[in-house]
Amino acid sequence: MALPFVLHGMAYRTYPAAGLPRRLASPVPAVSLWQVDLQDPAHIGAREARGTATCLCPAEQAHAASLRQPADRLRFAATRVALRTLLGRCVGCPPASLQFRTGQHGKPFLDVFGAPGFNVSHAGGYAWIAIAGGGGEVGVDIERIDPALGPQAIREMAAHCLTPRELAWLAALHAEAWPGAFFALWTAKEAVLKALGLGIADHLQHVSVVAGAQGEAHRFAAVPEAGQLAGHAAALARTRLYGRQAPAGYAAAMAWLPPA
Repeated sequence: MALPFVLHGMAYRTYPAAGLPRRLASPVPAVSLWQVDLQDPAHIGAREARGTATCLCPAEQAHAASLRQPADRLRFAATRVALRTLLGRCVGCPPASLQFRTGQHGKPFLDVFGAPGFNVSHAGGYAWIAIAGGGGEVGVDIERIDPALGPQAIREMAAHCLTPRELAWLAALHAEAWPGAFFALWTAKEAVLKALGLGIADHLQHVSVVAGAQGEAHRFAAVPEAGQLAGHAAALARTRLYGRQAPAGYAAAMAWLPPA
């Protein structure tokens, strides 16, 4: 089966369905979401058929080879091949020819005029890719929810990375709901900070994510805390932040900062 794909106003050439990651439903038409199932034989086969040597740059090949665990090598190579394939067909360039650069806090961008913003996250057996084909910046995060995490472990993690506003919301929930609720907040915080291109570790306490109006279960708002991120207040107000349906045992979120 072959499917046509459209991204950033350009139609992909007809390509085998297994040759690209699975497209997910996106809450905004301007952003496309994709999932790589690292345990799916179709995705593994597509990556091997394309070949890391013909798709990844020498630095990426060297990095993949340096990873000691086979699962880490697979995760890195499969994600990069998928990302390069999507972006290459978006801008009309061979995947291996794409040049990436990084911003001040390490967020990569494509060194091509008019290229869309993108973001990548991977955890466990999955990788997610978000591409802002309609312009603006995007952040995405997926995390595995460790079933062994008990209330005390969640409490300690929350104290480190959640704000007082978020801690109060979490404390009001039954302890059984804490793992899912904590990772819903965590992925939303990461997604919004990645969309802004900010360092995650340095700003976890500088922004809160709160449930959206009318009790929207999958919509969040990002609120700056204690005068921090004052220079980003306008961008935070414009950012659209969503919790997304993830595979069982995972949490995920996406943030889109529209063009000014």
